[in-house]
Amino acid sequence: MADRATNLATVHRIREELTALLDGMDYCLDWKDGDGWCAREVLYHLVDTPEGGIGSVIAGVLGGTRDEVTILPDISNMTPERMAADIGDALAGPLAILQTAEDAIANAGDDDFEGRTALAHLPHRGIHEQRTAQSFIDGLERHWGEHLNQLKEIREALGM
Repeated sequence: MADRATNLATVHRIREELTALLDGMDYCLDWKDGDGWCAREVLYHLVDTPEGGIGSVIAGVLGGTRDEVTILPDISNMTPERMAADIGDALAGPLAILQTAEDAIANAGDDDFEGRTALAHLPHRGIHEQRTAQSFIDGLERHWGEHLNQLKEIREALGM
């Protein structure tokens, strides 16, 4: 069973890895290798999946104010405004989400991670199940980890 310190360390590690991967990528946020997503699309996907960001889900579940969440996968969430954003603006959203998650985790008791739950709907996968706050934190680690790997692959393809 994960505790506050372990969960905080997870969020810190994700933040450090994300910022390191984006370091120096300001000129190539929109570069794509084939049909994959560019770094900008990855960032805005993380901002809006689930709607409002996973940080708000974690905060709501841990705070007892959120009892249901719908997650729609594989959406890039691009808008004309987002296409014009520089790297600082594009990175601000994911960093704010991680800060929201960190703040909620820091204020939670160790029992809250398994004791607080919400109904998760993943309609594209036919999943409707009760999940613990810990499972949402684990989902953050898994989902963001997958996209951090995408960013690594983009960097490697660019020779960075």
